Amino acid sequence: MKPERILVALRGAGEDTLPLDAACRLAPLYNADLRGVFVEPDPTAYMLWAGPGAAGASVVSTAIDTVRDEAAKAAREAELHFDTQVSREGLSDAASFRRITDTPAEAAEQARLVRLLVTDPQAAAGRGQLAEFTAACLVDERCPIYVPRGGAIAPRTIVVAWDGSKEASRAAFAAEPLFQPGVSVKILHSPRNLDYHDRAASAPNRLTNWLAARGVKAVSQPVNHKGSLGKALLHSAEGADLLVAGAYGHSRIAQFIFGGVTRQLLTAKSGPSLLIAH
Repeated sequence: MKPERILVALRGAGEDTLPLDAACRLAPLYNADLRGVFVEPDPTAYMLWAGPGAAGASVVSTAIDTVRDEAAKAAREAELHFDTQVSREGLSDAASFRRITDTPAEAAEQARLVRLLVTDPQAAAGRGQLAEFTAACLVDERCPIYVPRGGAIAPRTIVVAWDGSKEASRAAFAAEPLFQPGVSVKILHSPRNLDYHDRAASAPNRLTNWLAARGVKAVSQPVNHKGSLGKALLHSAEGADLLVAGAYGHSRIAQFIFGGVTRQLLTAKSGPSLLIAH
């Protein structure tokens, strides 16, 4: 048994390849067990009412059975893909798979005591069957999420969006095993729209010194932007393997309606992989 745990969310489709490959590469870096999870919401929770009487009940019952059969098939495919991949990577002794039928919020309890949830870009952007589960893990359970898009694992170049907030600090802590000597680290910061207290907390030397104690030399770079900060961060992170950032927003987070910066980072269609914490 490893001292850490990494969770990878699967859906029994071709889109599982990217997060599963990333999770297998991350597990040794974190000295972590790898846990695959297939989240199957109860179909009775989202079936439409089909009218009164025996005919309506029969339609609903048939539809629920069909959904359950398809979910069972997808779960078997997800488990087979998971077992094959972890065996190929030599991780079978530190890996397990679980199928869960529950609401996304209750299923997200699996993220407790987990260092990272690895999920696919579509779910991170708030689309598809894993979107609500991913949001619940990130926001309700405070589990950092890793969204693989491109770049090496282990990363050779890391960009950190830093403003001194607790969210940015959690993201840096979550990425700590990836901050290894020899890795190129750039700290992006913006003094715009910050009051005096925030400006003091956001000083990049706080993160620079924290990294230096781990044998990592980082450089800081102000982000000059007239418009979107999110777009400016993504532009400044071009060519990097990983972007580390905090997630912000206080609106309907379960629906992934975040503040502008976070939403732009989560919905980006290209660029580096993303490690984000709330």
